[in-house]
Amino acid sequence: MLADARVRREAAVTRPWSRVAVAPRRQGGDGYGGAVTVRAVVLPGTPLLVPGAAGAAPVLDGTRRAALAALRRLVDGLAPAGEGGAAGVVVVAPGSPRRRGPARASLAAVGVVDTWLDPAWAAAARSAGPDVPVAGTAASVGLLALAGAGWTGRVDVVELDDSDMLAAHALGADLAQQGARLVVVHDPRSAVPDAVLSGFGAAPDAGQRHVGTEEDEERRDEVRWYDDLAPAAPGSRSGSVSR
Repeated sequence: MLADARVRREAAVTRPWSRVAVAPRRQGGDGYGGAVTVRAVVLPGTPLLVPGAAGAAPVLDGTRRAALAALRRLVDGLAPAGEGGAAGVVVVAPGSPRRRGPARASLAAVGVVDTWLDPAWAAAARSAGPDVPVAGTAASVGLLALAGAGWTGRVDVVELDDSDMLAAHALGADLAQQGARLVVVHDPRSAVPDAVLSGFGAAPDAGQRHVGTEEDEERRDEVRWYDDLAPAAPGSRSGSVSR
Protein backbone atom coordinates (compact mmCIF):
# COMPACT_ATOMS: atom_id res chain seq x y z
CA MET A 1 0.00 0.00 0.00
CA LEU A 2 1.24 3.52 0.41
CA ALA A 3 4.71 4.00 1.86
CA ASP A 4 3.39 6.72 4.12
CA ALA A 5 1.66 4.53 6.73
CA ARG A 6 1.78 6.81 9.73
CA VAL A 7 -1.26 6.99 11.95
CA ARG A 8 -1.60 10.16 14.00
CA ARG A 9 -4.16 11.66 16.28
CA GLU A 10 -6.29 14.59 15.23
CA ALA A 11 -4.70 18.04 15.38
CA ALA A 12 -7.42 20.60 14.77
CA VAL A 13 -6.64 24.30 15.17
CA THR A 14 -8.93 27.29 14.80
CA ARG A 15 -7.99 30.92 14.46
CA PRO A 16 -10.28 33.92 14.22
CA TRP A 17 -9.58 36.00 11.12
CA SER A 18 -11.22 39.12 9.76
CA ARG A 19 -10.05 40.55 6.50
CA VAL A 20 -12.84 40.18 3.96
CA ALA A 21 -16.44 41.24 4.65
CA VAL A 22 -18.84 38.40 3.86
CA ALA A 23 -22.46 37.50 4.42
CA PRO A 24 -22.98 36.42 8.06
CA ARG A 25 -23.42 32.75 8.84
CA ARG A 26 -26.27 31.64 11.08
CA GLN A 27 -25.59 31.83 14.79
CA GLY A 28 -25.42 28.99 17.22
CA GLY A 29 -23.62 25.68 17.52
CA ASP A 30 -20.11 26.94 16.86
CA GLY A 31 -19.33 28.45 20.24
CA TYR A 32 -19.15 31.99 18.85
CA GLY A 33 -21.25 34.88 20.10
CA GLY A 34 -21.65 36.35 16.62
CA ALA A 35 -22.25 35.13 13.11
CA VAL A 36 -19.33 33.13 11.70
CA THR A 37 -18.22 32.37 8.16
CA VAL A 38 -15.28 30.09 7.42
CA ARG A 39 -13.21 31.60 4.62
CA ALA A 40 -10.18 29.28 4.43
CA VAL A 41 -9.40 25.69 5.40
CA VAL A 42 -5.95 24.12 5.50
CA LEU A 43 -5.74 20.37 4.96
CA PRO A 44 -2.81 17.97 5.24
CA GLY A 45 -1.66 16.89 1.78
CA THR A 46 -1.36 13.19 2.54
CA PRO A 47 -3.48 10.82 0.41
CA LEU A 48 -4.18 8.91 3.62
CA LEU A 49 -6.75 11.56 4.46
CA VAL A 50 -8.95 9.97 1.78
CA PRO A 51 -10.89 6.91 3.04
CA GLY A 52 -9.93 3.85 1.07
CA ALA A 53 -6.44 5.06 0.14
CA ALA A 54 -5.00 2.86 2.90
CA GLY A 55 -7.41 -0.01 2.34
CA ALA A 56 -9.50 -0.90 5.37
CA ALA A 57 -6.91 0.40 7.86
CA PRO A 58 -8.27 3.04 10.30
CA VAL A 59 -5.88 5.83 9.33
CA LEU A 60 -6.22 9.51 10.30
CA ASP A 61 -9.84 9.14 11.41
CA GLY A 62 -9.73 12.13 13.77
CA THR A 63 -8.04 14.35 11.22
CA ARG A 64 -10.59 13.32 8.61
CA ARG A 65 -13.48 14.23 10.90
CA ALA A 66 -11.96 17.63 11.58
CA ALA A 67 -11.38 18.21 7.87
CA LEU A 68 -14.96 17.35 6.92
CA ALA A 69 -16.39 19.55 9.67
CA ALA A 70 -14.28 22.51 8.56
CA LEU A 71 -15.09 22.04 4.87
CA ARG A 72 -18.83 21.83 5.55
CA ARG A 73 -18.62 25.16 7.31
CA LEU A 74 -16.56 26.56 4.44
CA VAL A 75 -19.27 25.88 1.87
CA ASP A 76 -22.21 26.53 4.17
CA GLY A 77 -24.59 28.95 2.42
CA LEU A 78 -22.51 29.05 -0.75
CA ALA A 79 -24.40 28.67 -4.04
CA PRO A 80 -23.05 25.59 -5.87
CA ALA A 81 -23.04 27.32 -9.26
CA GLY A 82 -21.39 30.47 -7.92
CA GLU A 83 -24.32 32.71 -8.80
CA GLY A 84 -24.19 36.43 -8.17
CA GLY A 85 -20.60 36.83 -9.25
CA ALA A 86 -19.25 34.88 -6.31
CA ALA A 87 -15.72 33.60 -6.72
CA GLY A 88 -16.72 30.23 -5.30
CA VAL A 89 -14.36 27.58 -3.98
CA VAL A 90 -10.69 27.43 -4.94
CA VAL A 91 -8.21 24.67 -4.08
CA VAL A 92 -4.59 25.80 -3.93
CA ALA A 93 -1.85 23.19 -3.65
CA PRO A 94 1.84 22.63 -4.36
CA GLY A 95 2.44 21.03 -7.73
CA SER A 96 3.40 21.67 -11.31
CA PRO A 97 2.23 25.22 -12.14
CA ARG A 98 -1.30 25.23 -13.49
CA ARG A 99 -3.64 28.06 -14.41
CA ARG A 100 -6.78 28.45 -12.35
CA GLY A 101 -9.61 26.25 -13.59
CA PRO A 102 -11.48 22.99 -13.02
CA ALA A 103 -9.55 19.74 -12.61
CA ARG A 104 -10.36 16.10 -11.98
CA ALA A 105 -9.12 14.40 -8.84
CA SER A 106 -6.91 11.33 -9.08
CA LEU A 107 -4.56 9.51 -6.72
CA ALA A 108 -3.27 7.21 -9.45
CA ALA A 109 0.18 8.83 -9.19
CA VAL A 110 0.57 7.28 -5.73
CA GLY A 111 -0.86 3.92 -6.75
CA VAL A 112 -4.45 4.40 -5.60
CA VAL A 113 -7.24 3.67 -8.08
CA ASP A 114 -10.62 5.41 -7.92
CA THR A 115 -12.53 2.20 -7.16
CA TRP A 116 -10.71 1.86 -3.83
CA LEU A 117 -12.04 5.17 -2.54
CA ASP A 118 -15.15 5.93 -0.55
CA PRO A 119 -17.86 6.53 -3.18
CA ALA A 120 -18.86 9.96 -1.82
CA TRP A 121 -15.27 11.18 -1.95
CA ALA A 122 -14.63 9.56 -5.33
CA ALA A 123 -17.30 11.78 -6.88
CA ALA A 124 -14.54 14.35 -7.38
CA ALA A 125 -12.80 11.90 -9.72
CA ARG A 126 -15.88 11.82 -11.96
CA SER A 127 -17.69 15.14 -11.69
CA ALA A 128 -15.32 17.28 -13.77
CA GLY A 129 -15.57 15.04 -16.84
CA PRO A 130 -12.98 13.01 -18.74
CA ASP A 131 -11.67 15.93 -20.81
CA VAL A 132 -10.76 18.05 -17.78
CA PRO A 133 -7.06 18.06 -16.74
CA VAL A 134 -6.08 15.75 -13.90
CA ALA A 135 -5.00 17.51 -10.71
CA GLY A 136 -1.78 16.65 -8.92
CA THR A 137 -1.87 14.48 -5.83
CA ALA A 138 -2.02 17.30 -3.28
CA ALA A 139 -4.76 19.19 -5.14
CA SER A 140 -6.65 15.93 -5.60
CA VAL A 141 -6.72 15.43 -1.82
CA GLY A 142 -8.45 18.81 -1.53
CA LEU A 143 -10.94 18.02 -4.30
CA LEU A 144 -11.77 14.61 -2.87
CA ALA A 145 -12.22 16.04 0.63
CA LEU A 146 -14.65 18.68 -0.66
CA ALA A 147 -16.68 15.93 -2.33
CA GLY A 148 -16.59 13.95 0.90
CA ALA A 149 -17.98 17.01 2.70
CA GLY A 150 -20.91 17.07 0.29
CA TRP A 151 -19.88 19.94 -1.99
CA THR A 152 -21.20 19.40 -5.53
CA GLY A 153 -20.51 22.85 -6.97
CA ARG A 154 -17.69 24.16 -9.13
CA VAL A 155 -14.17 24.07 -7.76
CA ASP A 156 -11.24 25.84 -9.36
CA VAL A 157 -7.74 24.46 -8.86
CA VAL A 158 -4.47 26.36 -8.80
CA GLU A 159 -1.17 24.50 -8.47
CA LEU A 160 2.09 26.35 -7.81
CA ASP A 161 5.71 25.42 -7.23
CA ASP A 162 8.21 27.25 -5.02
CA SER A 163 9.82 29.18 -7.86
CA ASP A 164 7.87 32.42 -7.28
CA MET A 165 6.72 33.16 -3.73
CA LEU A 166 5.70 36.68 -4.71
CA ALA A 167 3.26 35.20 -7.21
CA ALA A 168 1.90 32.86 -4.53
CA HIS A 169 1.39 35.78 -2.14
CA ALA A 170 -0.27 37.83 -4.88
CA LEU A 171 -2.59 34.93 -5.70
CA GLY A 172 -3.74 34.82 -2.09
CA ALA A 173 -4.40 38.56 -2.11
CA ASP A 174 -6.37 38.32 -5.37
CA LEU A 175 -8.49 35.47 -4.04
CA ALA A 176 -9.25 37.43 -0.87
CA GLN A 177 -10.30 40.46 -2.89
CA GLN A 178 -12.61 38.25 -4.97
CA GLY A 179 -14.23 36.81 -1.86
CA ALA A 180 -13.24 33.24 -2.64
CA ARG A 181 -13.58 30.36 -0.20
CA LEU A 182 -10.15 28.80 -0.04
CA VAL A 183 -8.92 25.24 0.50
CA VAL A 184 -5.15 25.16 0.92
CA VAL A 185 -3.43 21.78 0.86
CA HIS A 186 -0.38 21.79 3.09
CA ASP A 187 2.89 20.08 2.24
CA PRO A 188 5.75 20.68 4.72
CA ARG A 189 8.22 20.50 1.81
CA SER A 190 6.66 23.51 0.08
CA ALA A 191 6.46 27.19 1.01
CA VAL A 192 3.50 27.78 -1.33
CA PRO A 193 0.68 27.14 1.18
CA ASP A 194 1.96 29.63 3.74
CA ALA A 195 2.68 32.26 1.07
CA VAL A 196 -0.85 31.99 -0.32
CA LEU A 197 -2.36 32.13 3.16
CA SER A 198 -0.31 35.18 4.02
CA GLY A 199 -1.55 36.99 0.92
CA PHE A 200 -5.09 35.89 1.71
CA GLY A 201 -4.85 37.58 5.10
CA ALA A 202 -4.61 34.35 7.07
CA ALA A 203 -0.96 34.15 8.09
CA PRO A 204 -0.34 30.66 9.53
CA ASP A 205 0.74 31.89 12.97
CA ALA A 206 -1.34 35.07 13.23
CA GLY A 207 -4.12 35.68 15.71
CA GLN A 208 -5.44 33.71 18.64
CA ARG A 209 -4.90 30.01 18.33
CA HIS A 210 -7.15 27.21 19.56
CA VAL A 211 -5.92 23.61 19.66
CA GLY A 212 -8.57 20.92 19.79
CA THR A 213 -6.30 17.90 20.34
CA GLU A 214 -2.64 17.07 20.70
CA GLU A 215 -0.79 19.06 18.06
CA ASP A 216 1.49 17.52 15.48
CA GLU A 217 4.70 19.52 15.89
CA GLU A 218 5.50 19.22 12.19
CA ARG A 219 1.89 20.04 11.19
CA ARG A 220 1.83 17.18 8.72
CA ASP A 221 -1.65 16.10 9.78
CA GLU A 222 -2.99 19.40 11.08
CA VAL A 223 -6.36 20.83 10.06
CA ARG A 224 -6.78 24.60 10.37
CA TRP A 225 -9.53 26.99 9.44
CA TYR A 226 -9.94 30.74 9.48
CA ASP A 227 -13.15 32.48 10.49
CA ASP A 228 -14.49 35.87 9.52
CA LEU A 229 -16.27 37.07 12.65
CA ALA A 230 -19.25 39.42 12.63
CA PRO A 231 -19.85 41.50 15.81
CA ALA A 232 -21.57 39.58 18.57
CA ALA A 233 -25.21 40.38 19.27
CA PRO A 234 -25.99 42.08 22.62
CA GLY A 235 -26.06 39.56 25.42
CA SER A 236 -24.78 36.74 23.23
CA ARG A 237 -22.09 34.31 24.22
CA SER A 238 -18.51 34.84 23.03
CA GLY A 239 -15.29 32.91 23.29
CA SER A 240 -13.30 30.17 21.63
CA VAL A 241 -14.66 27.41 19.46
CA SER A 242 -16.23 24.56 21.36
CA ARG A 243 -15.38 21.12 20.09
